Amino acid sequence: MDISQLQYICTDLGINIVINNGEIKENKGYYENYHQLQKEGENWCYSVMNFEKRTGPEKEDIKKFNDQKEAVKYFFLKVLYQNYSSEIYPSNNPIKKFNRLEELIKYFKNIGISDEFYSFNVIETQKIYGEIEDEKIVVSYIDDKKQKKFTTLPLDSKDGIFEIYRLTYSLWLLKTLEEKYIEKGILLEEFNDEDIVRFIK
Repeated sequence: MDISQLQYICTDLGINIVINNGEIKENKGYYENYHQLQKEGENWCYSVMNFEKRTGPEKEDIKKFNDQKEAVKYFFLKVLYQNYSSEIYPSNNPIKKFNRLEELIKYFKNIGISDEFYSFNVIETQKIYGEIEDEKIVVSYIDDKKQKKFTTLPLDSKDGIFEIYRLTYSLWLLKTLEEKYIEKGILLEEFNDEDIVRFIK
């Protein structure tokens, strides 16, 4: 992802960012934490400015890149997830009351999330995979090679249902956005497994 793609998508989504020479950052209010990307010599450095520290703002979650496009994409995914966080975790989330997977599947259908994004029986590429083991639920992300990219510990039913919801909803948001901007000719390629894991996990 290049800077012009970042700027277009963020503007279209109402995400306020500022781009100056060698610096990209969220335009937030005073004393609000924000993501930033800064050019340091030949490299790009991502960080979060944390204003919650008593001693003053500090850089956190620092990550360095030698490729600008990878750095911009990383910044975008971090800002995007934060932008969607209130949608993924609404205060009145009905998922917290679910005790059975059937309730979750029905909820997904009602909000337009198809089984293109999740599975309980067959391992398929770029899906969230839920397994029932001894009354516990184990949740994985399956990559494009049909391998488990990451897997949770065995979870109690309620926690497992919430984890399937959280990961599936996040995957659906990202793939929906991807489809939209590929159709518009803004994005030129799909997000890879590393991008997806970075966003959903």
